[in-house]
Amino acid sequence: MVAAGAALGIGTIAELASGRFAFGNNSETMHTPQPRRILIVDGDTKARDVVRKILEQDHYFVATAATATEALEKTRLEKISVVILDQDVSDLSIEQLIPGIQSLAPEAAVIYVSDSVDGAVAAMRLGAANYLLKPINPGVLLADLVSIVEHQRAKSELRDQYVRMQAVVNSAVEGIITIDETGVIESFNPAAENMFGYTADEAIGKNISEMMPDPYSSEHHLYLSNFRRTGIRKIIGTGREVVAQRQDGTTFPIHLSVSEVQLEDRRLFTGMVRDITAIKQAEERLLQSERLAGIGQAMAALAHESRNALQRSQAGLEMLERRIKNQPEATKLIKRIQRAQDDLHQLYEDVREYAAPIRVNPEHTAISDIVRHAWHDLALAREGRNAALTETGDDPYCQGDKFGLRLVFRNILENAIAATTEEPRIKVEYGETDFVGQPAVRICICDNGPGLTADAQQQIFHEFYTTKTRGTGLGMAICKRIIVAHGGLIEAENRPPSGACITIILPRSQS
Repeated sequence: MVAAGAALGIGTIAELASGRFAFGNNSETMHTPQPRRILIVDGDTKARDVVRKILEQDHYFVATAATATEALEKTRLEKISVVILDQDVSDLSIEQLIPGIQSLAPEAAVIYVSDSVDGAVAAMRLGAANYLLKPINPGVLLADLVSIVEHQRAKSELRDQYVRMQAVVNSAVEGIITIDETGVIESFNPAAENMFGYTADEAIGKNISEMMPDPYSSEHHLYLSNFRRTGIRKIIGTGREVVAQRQDGTTFPIHLSVSEVQLEDRRLFTGMVRDITAIKQAEERLLQSERLAGIGQAMAALAHESRNALQRSQAGLEMLERRIKNQPEATKLIKRIQRAQDDLHQLYEDVREYAAPIRVNPEHTAISDIVRHAWHDLALAREGRNAALTETGDDPYCQGDKFGLRLVFRNILENAIAATTEEPRIKVEYGETDFVGQPAVRICICDNGPGLTADAQQQIFHEFYTTKTRGTGLGMAICKRIIVAHGGLIEAENRPPSGACITIILPRSQS
């Protein structure tokens, strides 16, 4: 009869029982920090039981298998931490068994028990974590297990830390980009994907300078070069504002802060990127508001004073016109002067209206009535142009300021007439919609002109922007202020095959 432990080469049961191999607090063994699951694969039942008892007394959970096939058929094999594999398991070769175990339990470490160095080396080449030569010392086995388990625990903790860190990085609202010393991107989080328009797969491997316009691109390349040569830091540990470039070539302002990560054999740099477009726009709006407030105060006073002067001038021209009514050439000159004065007066009024606070006096309003009144106001502008206005859709009603909305539609219709070199054909479409969760009306005014340039679409509602040779460029800015004061929205676009289209959304009721 084969002695217990013969297969694994461990001492006899009598030797174990005599206390030659003690457990628990024996200084030759180490207590594992937390229970781990061990699988013993050995065809010798008594040998398996001996090893199982040794391990269970050292607080391991132990499963056993008599054959390689049985081992591979174990349920929940992926939960196994260590497989102790005896060379005498003969139903499968180690070339089949070790890869099979690794495919089913990628985290499990294999300890191969062999009676020859050659067999142990072959097992190590196939991926075994360690080997033991027969006859083995249980103390050595336990020490190996503790070492393997500690390594697995540390690896698991490191993986958990990485997962937690990756979760933080992936959920960060700021772009987080890691580059090497040459500027090549090694990581690119979802926020960076949204900012720059690249997927992580597209960005990784690119040089970060490709995401900067000149001169920032050249400066960054030069900075990295100087840093590698001299070690002098200029932006590491500090933050600064720069301009970044999206995949489509558009640029946007960012705040960039860089930190250095020193690894064993190289350095990495992590950039925290925050899109500050909204901040810059808010700063610009604040500056513009302050500037316009100053202009408004000055122009309000100027408009008041100029009105009196223009009235006196107009009265003098009218008296002069009566005196020289028999001189046609002089009369024409007076008419030209009067028109220039009217234009000057209108300029003052535009600025005064823009600077004045918008007050909405809502009342039940039929939008089509206001549009038709505005069209009637432009009879002089339409004279000789064979202009036509058509309306489609149900006549919408809402609570609105009739005077303010009439000014809005008059501005839009006047621009549409002026933009059309052919016979103006202006179409107004009415409809119903929802806006910020409330019932609203939609009005689209489209012309048959050449449409808006890309620049005009971006700036049409900006103060002092105009494509006309005359005027202040405040008309559409005033329109936007009035619509916004109603709690609505105004947008400009091109709508082929027509020309420009201005869309207005107004809430049905004013809160």
